[in-house]
Amino acid sequence: MSGVDYTTTSLLASVKRRITLPDAQNLYSSEDLLAFMGDELSSTIIPLIHSVQQEYWVMKVDVPLVANQTNYTIPIRGITNGLRLVTTLNTNGNEGDFPLLRPEMTASSFSWLSPYTVSVLYGFYIEDDHIVVFPQQIVANPVNSIRFRIERAPSQLCDVLDAAQVVSILGQVVTVNNIPSDWTTAMRYDLINGQPAFQSKGDDFVVSSLNSGTSEITFTTTLPTTLAVGDWISLANTSPIPQIPYQMFPYLAQCVASLCLAGLADQEPYQESQRKLAIMKEDLLKLMQPRDIGNVQTIVNRGGLFDNGAFWGWGSGGNYW
Repeated sequence: MSGVDYTTTSLLASVKRRITLPDAQNLYSSEDLLAFMGDELSSTIIPLIHSVQQEYWVMKVDVPLVANQTNYTIPIRGITNGLRLVTTLNTNGNEGDFPLLRPEMTASSFSWLSPYTVSVLYGFYIEDDHIVVFPQQIVANPVNSIRFRIERAPSQLCDVLDAAQVVSILGQVVTVNNIPSDWTTAMRYDLINGQPAFQSKGDDFVVSSLNSGTSEITFTTTLPTTLAVGDWISLANTSPIPQIPYQMFPYLAQCVASLCLAGLADQEPYQESQRKLAIMKEDLLKLMQPRDIGNVQTIVNRGGLFDNGAFWGWGSGGNYW
C-alpha cells in the first residue's frame, strides 16, 4: 500500500513492536488484538476525546416533521445515544432555537395566577431513545424539520480483509480491490474516508449486487459526491481504520500493548507501559484542546436575559409570557 498506512494492519504491527511480540507466538491472535483495540476504543479513547468537548465526530441528521407525530427517534449512531444539539429547520434552511424541557415543565402549560395570563411552552423533552415535541400543535401542520446534532460514535474495528477499498467509481457502481466472501445484499454498508479525519461519508447503504468476478459493488441509491478512490467500504458499524485523530493511533496501540503485557504477567514492562500511557494521555489532552488556537470563542448567554427575546417579554427555555 503506497503512502501512509492508516489501517488496522499498521496498528497491529505497532502493538507487536511495542511488546516485541513475535508473529510466531500463539498467545494473542490478530483477532484478539483487534478485539482489544475495539474494547479500548470504546472504554478509553471515546471518553477521552469526548471529555475535551471540541466538536469531534459531530454530524447533522435532519428529520422531517410529520403531522400530529410528537415522538422522533434519536439517531442511533450517537455516542451513548446522546445529543449535541437539537434545532428546528425551516424550508429556507434556517435553524431555530428548540429548547430542551424537563418533563415537569410540561405538566401544565397554563399559569393559574391569573385567568388572563397564559404561558405557552414549546420545545422537546427526552424519553428513552426518542424526543417528544411539545406541544403537539407545533407539528399540526408541519413545514419544518428537526435537526439533530450528534457525536457519531466511531465504528468498531475490523481487519482490512473484511473491508473493500475503492478502486474506481462509475455512477452507483464501485470497483473495489476485494469483496469479502461473506458479504450479501441483505447487509448494510458504511463508506469510510480513507484519509484523516476518517469520518463516515455515508452510513447504512444498501447494495443491489456484489460481483466477485469483476469486484464490482452496485448500490441502490446515489453515492455521495465526496466518495473517492482510496476510501473504504465496510459492513455497517465497522471500519478498517480507527475513526479517531491520527495522533491518537500510538495511544490506542499503547493501550492494547499494556493489556497484552498484563496478560503476559511481566510486571516491570507492564508498569513502564502504564507510565508511558499516563504521559501520552496528558500530552494528547494538551494537543486536542483548544482545537482552534487562533480564534476567540464567542460566549453566548443561552437562555439569559438578552437571549431568545427575554428582554422583550419572552422567557427563556421555550416559555413565552
